[in-house]
Amino acid sequence: MYEGREMALQIALKAVLATARKQGLDVDALAEAAADSLIVDPAYSSWYVSEAILEIEKAVDALPVESSGPPHLEETLN
Repeated sequence: MYEGREMALQIALKAVLATARKQGLDVDALAEAAADSLIVDPAYSSWYVSEAILEIEKAVDALPVESSGPPHLEETLN
């Protein structure tokens, strides 16, 4: 895959995950379900499955943290 397409796919994945979060979906649960799907579906039986799961996890981790209200006491003490 050429570098431009790889970058475009990374951006697309982050945008989809960010939009899912904004719409109230639990992106961690979504990522876990996607990973489970990759593992159990025989159509994805290749070395790339583990790499795909890693990329999903990295994309979720790269999302900005959204605050859903006032900070918790633990957060204000740190």
